[in-house]
Amino acid sequence: MRPDLSIRQFTPPPVTALPEDARVQLKAARMWVMLARHQRNPKPVLTALLGSTTAAFCTLMEGVVTAWPDAFTTFPPCASQLAPDEATFLDLLAHAADGDEAGAHGLLNDLLPPTDRIRLWQAAMRAVPAGFAF
Repeated sequence: MRPDLSIRQFTPPPVTALPEDARVQLKAARMWVMLARHQRNPKPVLTALLGSTTAAFCTLMEGVVTAWPDAFTTFPPCASQLAPDEATFLDLLAHAADGDEAGAHGLLNDLLPPTDRIRLWQAAMRAVPAGFAF
């Protein structure tokens, strides 16, 4: 069973303890937020990290920042710890990699209404590359 990275643990693991695929997704999310805040298109920068899933990842991030009840919080790309929102995001991607829709809905149940959960689930499924492992 995969460890739960969400806020429910209160102490997310350090970034160095994450599997490589999770670190890449985390770095991409942090860069996406940083670039979007400066009104720059993140796709050209993220292509080197994400390859063919860049567009789907950007669509997922747009959905996340739109649906999140408060501002989606990320730490700077060099931070060694996970923000609670980042941990939840990585958990969503892990559920998508496992094809665990019920787990994703359970994760986001207290955070988002059903329509947003469904939309984020579908976007996460498209954003997870084949062979993705957490």
